[in-house]
Amino acid sequence: MNNLSLDHIILVVSDLQVASQQFKQLGFTVIPGGVHSGGKTHNRLVPFPDGTYLELLSTPRPSRLKFLILLKKLRLLNIYMGDDTAINRRLTRDLASGIGMADFCLQSADLEKEIVQLQARGAHFSHPNPGGRQRPDGKEVSWLTAVPRTLDLPFLIEDKTPRELRLPPVKDDYHPNRILGISGIVVLVSNLIDSMANYRALLGDDPVSQAQYTQPGTQSSGYAINAHFITIISPLPGNLVVRKHLKNRPSRPAGIIFRSIENGARDPLCLTYLPDRGATLSRSKILFP
Repeated sequence: MNNLSLDHIILVVSDLQVASQQFKQLGFTVIPGGVHSGGKTHNRLVPFPDGTYLELLSTPRPSRLKFLILLKKLRLLNIYMGDDTAINRRLTRDLASGIGMADFCLQSADLEKEIVQLQARGAHFSHPNPGGRQRPDGKEVSWLTAVPRTLDLPFLIEDKTPRELRLPPVKDDYHPNRILGISGIVVLVSNLIDSMANYRALLGDDPVSQAQYTQPGTQSSGYAINAHFITIISPLPGNLVVRKHLKNRPSRPAGIIFRSIENGARDPLCLTYLPDRGATLSRSKILFP
């Protein structure tokens, strides 16, 4: 049994105001996040009663996001990042991969202890790096992050300031669409066998007997992480529709499955976020146009 829990999922957007408005139209309540240390990124948050959240992430200047995307296309991104910290390199890659679901994060109560246990299982993470942001009300939020060597695994976070500073708690009726929290996440990976070994080292557990919300034309494996699930899927040979979503990043979240007040009466809601259509809510379907 691992001691990690699902923390948040990152969606890269081109404009925070526009993206926030779209999420509000889908029945979500969006709150200000702030500006991250260094001033290169800022965010807004969609918090849920179960303590998880969505992070809408962008750059203060749209030109910088376009610049990072161009550097990636020209294969100059590594040179640009230089000897930056592990988490800054990870987030820069997320931004350079373009608009859409980009990354996700697990929470740890003690990163130093966690990393020792992970290394013993063969999961290699960076030493904890300090990070933070300033909220619009001027309050400072701080944390530590540890980043895996492989992009198919999530990064880890440990709060140094009280968690309610990073994510204010909300009640069950917070969102007009009646969503209570995240049930699980479906993650697209390039090589299922390799990723299964990586997740076994990360979580210390074998896959569950039946992966949830598998997709046609893919092979999959599923994992339980406390009250949430992670399903990893990889396109079968010839499935070019799904495979094209791995073009800019060898692994990325593909869909988020929610718990809502209506669960049990109807199929759960699934969120996808694609460059050409933005955020879309559907019933148990991950959209791969």
